[in-house]
Amino acid sequence: MAEEKNERAATFARLYDLQEELRQRERPRLGRPPKRIKRKPTTVHLTAEETQTLGELHLSVKRHFSVNRSELVGLAIEILAGLIHEDGSTLLDDETVTDLRAFKKRLYEIIKS
Repeated sequence: MAEEKNERAATFARLYDLQEELRQRERPRLGRPPKRIKRKPTTVHLTAEETQTLGELHLSVKRHFSVNRSELVGLAIEILAGLIHEDGSTLLDDETVTDLRAFKKRLYEIIKS
């Protein structure tokens, strides 16, 4: 007899959970819809100049379409990775690139050419 009650309770609980799940699906979500691309939160330490540049870039791009700073940073990473591995070789194989300053200089040379 005790087993029958447990089975009924479990069955009712399962039905209740299913009903709640169906209600959640029917209910429209409030607020902004989620972005298509999930982003992992991370911390980036920027200098005051880099922060100002990112803010200015964000404002100028935001005038044309909706974008957030994370998307701009992601785009910068993609572009940098594309430039490094552009022709199958890597810019880092160049013997003149020994530090960040030289790397930045080499990237500017490629962009200008």
